[in-house]
Amino acid sequence: MRVIFFIMKKSYLACLLLLSLFSCSKLRNYLREPDTDRIIETLHSTCLTGRVATLAMSVVNGNLTDHATISRSNSGFPCSALIEIDLSEESDALAEQATIAGIWADAHTAVLSIIFSNYDYRLHIIELIGIETIPVILESEEIHMVLASQEISLNPDQDDRDALLSIDLDNFQFESEIIRLDMPRPGDVYVAVTQNAYFIDVNTRGTINNLADDSYSISGGGQLVEVENNSAEIVQQALIEVYISSSCRINPVSGMALLRVTGVEDEGFPELGTALIEFYDNCQGKAEVFAATGMYIGTNGKKLTFVL
Repeated sequence: MRVIFFIMKKSYLACLLLLSLFSCSKLRNYLREPDTDRIIETLHSTCLTGRVATLAMSVVNGNLTDHATISRSNSGFPCSALIEIDLSEESDALAEQATIAGIWADAHTAVLSIIFSNYDYRLHIIELIGIETIPVILESEEIHMVLASQEISLNPDQDDRDALLSIDLDNFQFESEIIRLDMPRPGDVYVAVTQNAYFIDVNTRGTINNLADDSYSISGGGQLVEVENNSAEIVQQALIEVYISSSCRINPVSGMALLRVTGVEDEGFPELGTALIEFYDNCQGKAEVFAATGMYIGTNGKKLTFVL
């Protein structure tokens, strides 16, 4: 009860502040729903990375498919490998092709670099997205990995591509990457928002060569794909145990997300808004605003359209 009262009090004060700043007409134009596209794009990016890393672990362990080719340094472990995966025939893959370069210490432990070709970013296509040094561990039925936002480059030039695909780590560097997986998962959105990294856990249900039954859990904070760099706007987001089930691909079925925006519009109005969004098991393309302040204050308790 004390927490709810604090949120209501904070929202009331924010509303009074807004009323003192704007006229009624300006206030109506100012208030809006949270821009969930940013969160959706992050979920797309993390799930695609999880999917491709799972495929790479499957292929290097001998589960070859018609859509994947592999060239490896030797038949056993440790080894390095270059894997190319054709994603063009998969309707929900969001990219045409993935090229993975990796070092495997054994059948269960790897550090990967990935290049996605023709990534579908909603209204336009990004030619290339490069991601370097993703630590991956296969444990029983689950695959764990961590993806840091500073490791992502949009449309890397040829030198950067060559560097991504000629991944070269000594033992200390390899172990340092793997240790990142031991970092505790954030349990609070306000902690996660400062991490600039996402933890991706894939439940393969014991069938690593069958992606259709995989589920994904994502925790962390930051922004993975930023197409437009607007210096007047700062957008922060966080995810806590956002779970995408194999039985529901429309929306996450549990977990929470935070969206926080600080900036200035063209008209000079301050853009200030925070929304805490909760996912629940409905599979109807919906999510609920648990708490909101600033320009999102009118959406408290509202169900939003949230379709992956």
